[in-house]
Amino acid sequence: LALLAAFPVAGYSVNSASYERDLLGALERLLTHDQGSAAAQLETLTQSYPNSRSGYLIYADLMAARGGLTPAIGQAMGHLDRDVVSELREQLSIRWHYWHTIRAARQDLWPAALLQLSGQQRIILYMDIPAARLIVYENDGGELKEVDNFYASIGLAGFKKRREGDQKTPVGVYRITGFIPGHKLHERYGSGALPIDYPNELDQIYERTGDGIWLHGTEPGFINRAPRASDGCLSLANGDFLALHRLIGDATSVPVVIDPAPEWIAPAELQRRRERLSRTINRWFKARLESDTPLLDRLYSLSHHDTSMRHLSHAQPSSSFTGLARHLRVEDTQ
Repeated sequence: LALLAAFPVAGYSVNSASYERDLLGALERLLTHDQGSAAAQLETLTQSYPNSRSGYLIYADLMAARGGLTPAIGQAMGHLDRDVVSELREQLSIRWHYWHTIRAARQDLWPAALLQLSGQQRIILYMDIPAARLIVYENDGGELKEVDNFYASIGLAGFKKRREGDQKTPVGVYRITGFIPGHKLHERYGSGALPIDYPNELDQIYERTGDGIWLHGTEPGFINRAPRASDGCLSLANGDFLALHRLIGDATSVPVVIDPAPEWIAPAELQRRRERLSRTINRWFKARLESDTPLLDRLYSLSHHDTSMRHLSHAQPSSSFTGLARHLRVEDTQ
């Protein structure tokens, strides 16, 4: 089966939502040539989850193979139908590789982007764009503890949002600003929405436009969408969105880190970088208080055209720390 060619055989043992577990479990049985068990599991899955287009796709490929049909299903389809099948296969591939390759490789590693946690941050959301995964971390005394993770879609045109209507997902650090229940929204947003503060302070400095970037559910007729399917939001399955909302509760200002190029590091390296950051920030405070212009210039990662930030770097110490500190170049200050 062409559908299966992209999936290496590997052991399957995950602690995931029941739908994803059942979907990938059926795929596992196909890969181990247990077609009878796979057929029974897929029949149960499509009855339990009638909107599982991925489940129907695997089932259709299995039935085609049992009927002796080659080449694989989808070869003779029109362009639009082939696009749909391609998106479903991409979704399956991303899910499979997350649980069988990526997650194992990251055992005991943490995102470098989550360098220092505030004591006021109980929950942190981390969107790993390449893995199409929204990971929920709990702040356990300043250390990260993963409490759940969900498959999530990004913008149809990818990421690095710059202007209104570009169908791209913004990247950076944002915060949830509230909750909108599904019954108050168009059905395309599914079970609800968690708006974030795009454009934030940094986006405004770089004149990025647009608004209405949310974490939200999925429209009727789907469980999930393709990895790239939204107008720029992060889209989750409705059940996953409700689980996420239960974890967050009514809290606002929950950080959402959207990372297009994750770096995963060991705890010892994370601690070393925290210490470097602390030293650099201390130097920054000292340079601001003493109006040390040459040192301020060295501490900011600014290109020649970043005149707005260069102006802010020499502003009075009472200026906003938050926006400026994001631009500090973290360097060894020994």
